[in-house]
Amino acid sequence: MYNPLTLPRSFLSWSLSFYPQPLLNYSRKSTSGLTVDFPLLNVLGFACYTTYTSTLLFNQSIRKQYAARHPRSPEPTVRVNDFAFALHALVICIVTYSQFWSSLWDFQHLPGKRASRVVQGMFCGSIASLIVVALIVASSNMGSSLSKDWGALDVVSHSGARKLELC
Repeated sequence: MYNPLTLPRSFLSWSLSFYPQPLLNYSRKSTSGLTVDFPLLNVLGFACYTTYTSTLLFNQSIRKQYAARHPRSPEPTVRVNDFAFALHALVICIVTYSQFWSSLWDFQHLPGKRASRVVQGMFCGSIASLIVVALIVASSNMGSSLSKDWGALDVVSHSGARKLELC
Protein backbone atom coordinates (compact mmCIF):
# COMPACT_ATOMS: atom_id res chain seq x y z
CA MET A 1 0.00 0.00 0.00
CA TYR A 2 1.23 3.49 -0.87
CA ASN A 3 2.30 5.58 2.10
CA PRO A 4 2.33 9.33 1.25
CA LEU A 5 4.86 9.97 4.03
CA THR A 6 7.43 7.69 2.38
CA LEU A 7 7.92 9.98 -0.61
CA PRO A 8 8.83 13.18 1.27
CA ARG A 9 10.93 11.32 3.82
CA SER A 10 13.02 9.42 1.26
CA PHE A 11 13.28 12.47 -1.02
CA LEU A 12 14.51 14.60 1.88
CA SER A 13 16.90 11.96 3.19
CA TRP A 14 18.55 11.40 -0.16
CA SER A 15 18.59 15.11 -1.00
CA LEU A 16 20.09 16.13 2.33
CA SER A 17 22.80 13.49 2.00
CA PHE A 18 24.50 15.58 -0.69
CA TYR A 19 25.18 18.60 1.52
CA PRO A 20 27.79 17.52 4.11
CA GLN A 21 30.73 17.23 1.69
CA PRO A 22 30.45 20.61 -0.08
CA LEU A 23 29.73 22.30 3.25
CA LEU A 24 32.77 20.62 4.84
CA ASN A 25 34.93 21.64 1.87
CA TYR A 26 33.69 25.20 2.17
CA SER A 27 34.28 25.40 5.90
CA ARG A 28 37.85 24.07 5.48
CA LYS A 29 38.44 26.10 2.30
CA SER A 30 39.95 22.94 0.83
CA THR A 31 39.07 19.65 -0.86
CA SER A 32 41.81 17.89 1.09
CA GLY A 33 40.96 14.25 1.72
CA LEU A 34 38.42 14.05 -1.10
CA THR A 35 39.25 12.33 -4.36
CA VAL A 36 38.06 14.02 -7.54
CA ASP A 37 36.93 10.70 -9.03
CA PHE A 38 33.67 10.31 -7.13
CA PRO A 39 32.34 13.87 -7.69
CA LEU A 40 33.25 13.66 -11.40
CA LEU A 41 31.36 10.39 -11.85
CA ASN A 42 28.45 11.80 -9.86
CA VAL A 43 28.19 14.78 -12.22
CA LEU A 44 28.05 12.48 -15.25
CA GLY A 45 25.69 10.03 -13.55
CA PHE A 46 23.24 12.65 -12.38
CA ALA A 47 23.40 14.48 -15.73
CA CYS A 48 22.33 11.20 -17.33
CA TYR A 49 19.65 10.60 -14.70
CA THR A 50 18.29 14.13 -15.08
CA THR A 51 18.14 13.67 -18.86
CA TYR A 52 16.42 10.31 -18.42
CA THR A 53 13.80 11.54 -15.95
CA SER A 54 13.09 14.80 -17.77
CA THR A 55 12.58 13.18 -21.16
CA LEU A 56 10.36 10.39 -19.81
CA LEU A 57 8.35 12.97 -17.91
CA PHE A 58 8.05 15.87 -20.35
CA ASN A 59 8.86 14.70 -23.92
CA GLN A 60 5.72 13.49 -25.70
CA SER A 61 7.64 11.74 -28.48
CA ILE A 62 9.60 9.68 -25.95
CA ARG A 63 6.41 8.91 -24.02
CA LYS A 64 4.74 7.66 -27.24
CA GLN A 65 7.72 5.42 -27.98
CA TYR A 66 7.59 4.11 -24.42
CA ALA A 67 3.86 3.37 -24.71
CA ALA A 68 4.37 1.56 -28.03
CA ARG A 69 7.07 -0.66 -26.52
CA HIS A 70 5.22 -1.30 -23.28
CA PRO A 71 1.55 -1.74 -24.26
CA ARG A 72 0.65 -3.50 -20.99
CA SER A 73 2.03 -0.57 -18.98
CA PRO A 74 2.13 2.45 -21.32
CA GLU A 75 2.63 5.11 -18.63
CA PRO A 76 6.28 5.63 -17.56
CA THR A 77 6.73 5.32 -13.80
CA VAL A 78 8.87 8.47 -13.64
CA ARG A 79 7.27 11.19 -11.53
CA VAL A 80 7.98 14.85 -10.84
CA ASN A 81 9.76 14.00 -7.58
CA ASP A 82 12.21 11.79 -9.55
CA PHE A 83 13.05 14.70 -11.82
CA ALA A 84 13.31 17.14 -8.90
CA PHE A 85 15.68 14.79 -7.06
CA ALA A 86 17.82 14.22 -10.16
CA LEU A 87 18.09 17.94 -10.95
CA HIS A 88 18.83 18.82 -7.33
CA ALA A 89 21.49 16.10 -7.11
CA LEU A 90 23.08 17.29 -10.36
CA VAL A 91 23.32 20.88 -9.10
CA ILE A 92 24.87 19.86 -5.76
CA CYS A 93 27.29 17.46 -7.48
CA ILE A 94 28.37 20.24 -9.86
CA VAL A 95 28.96 22.49 -6.85
CA THR A 96 31.05 19.79 -5.15
CA TYR A 97 33.03 19.08 -8.33
CA SER A 98 33.59 22.80 -8.95
CA GLN A 99 35.29 23.04 -5.56
CA PHE A 100 38.30 21.29 -7.07
CA TRP A 101 38.98 24.52 -8.97
CA SER A 102 40.42 26.29 -5.97
CA SER A 103 40.47 29.70 -7.67
CA LEU A 104 36.67 29.64 -8.08
CA TRP A 105 36.13 29.18 -4.36
CA ASP A 106 39.24 30.86 -2.98
CA PHE A 107 40.34 27.51 -1.57
CA GLN A 108 43.81 26.34 -0.67
CA HIS A 109 45.49 25.14 -3.88
CA LEU A 110 46.22 21.41 -3.76
CA PRO A 111 48.48 20.11 -6.53
CA GLY A 112 47.71 16.84 -8.28
CA LYS A 113 43.92 16.86 -7.89
CA ARG A 114 43.06 15.07 -11.15
CA ALA A 115 40.78 12.20 -11.96
CA SER A 116 42.48 8.83 -12.18
CA ARG A 117 43.06 7.26 -15.59
CA VAL A 118 40.49 4.58 -14.82
CA VAL A 119 37.82 7.19 -14.07
CA GLN A 120 38.83 9.26 -17.09
CA GLY A 121 38.38 6.10 -19.18
CA MET A 122 34.99 5.38 -17.62
CA PHE A 123 33.88 8.98 -18.19
CA CYS A 124 35.03 9.06 -21.82
CA GLY A 125 33.71 5.54 -22.48
CA SER A 126 30.29 6.47 -21.14
CA ILE A 127 30.12 9.57 -23.32
CA ALA A 128 31.36 7.57 -26.33
CA SER A 129 28.73 4.87 -25.77
CA LEU A 130 25.98 7.52 -25.67
CA ILE A 131 27.29 8.99 -28.92
CA VAL A 132 27.41 5.54 -30.56
CA VAL A 133 23.81 4.79 -29.56
CA ALA A 134 22.71 8.24 -30.77
CA LEU A 135 24.45 7.62 -34.12
CA ILE A 136 22.78 4.21 -34.44
CA VAL A 137 19.41 5.79 -33.77
CA ALA A 138 20.09 8.63 -36.21
CA SER A 139 21.11 6.24 -38.97
CA SER A 140 18.37 3.64 -38.45
CA ASN A 141 15.09 3.42 -40.26
CA MET A 142 12.66 4.92 -37.74
CA GLY A 143 9.65 4.97 -40.05
CA SER A 144 7.83 1.66 -39.79
CA SER A 145 7.09 0.77 -36.17
CA LEU A 146 7.71 2.67 -32.94
CA SER A 147 7.87 -0.54 -30.94
CA LYS A 148 10.52 -2.34 -33.02
CA ASP A 149 12.82 0.28 -34.51
CA TRP A 150 15.66 2.08 -32.83
CA GLY A 151 14.44 5.39 -31.51
CA ALA A 152 15.18 8.29 -29.22
CA LEU A 153 13.87 6.17 -26.35
CA ASP A 154 16.93 3.94 -26.78
CA VAL A 155 19.25 6.90 -26.27
CA VAL A 156 17.28 7.96 -23.20
CA SER A 157 17.28 4.41 -21.80
CA HIS A 158 21.02 4.12 -22.44
CA SER A 159 21.50 7.42 -20.63
CA GLY A 160 19.61 6.05 -17.63
CA ALA A 161 21.77 2.93 -17.74
CA ARG A 162 24.91 5.12 -17.55
CA LYS A 163 23.69 6.43 -14.19
CA LEU A 164 23.16 2.91 -12.88
CA GLU A 165 26.56 1.67 -14.04
CA LEU A 166 28.47 4.62 -12.61
CA CYS A 167 26.98 4.39 -9.11
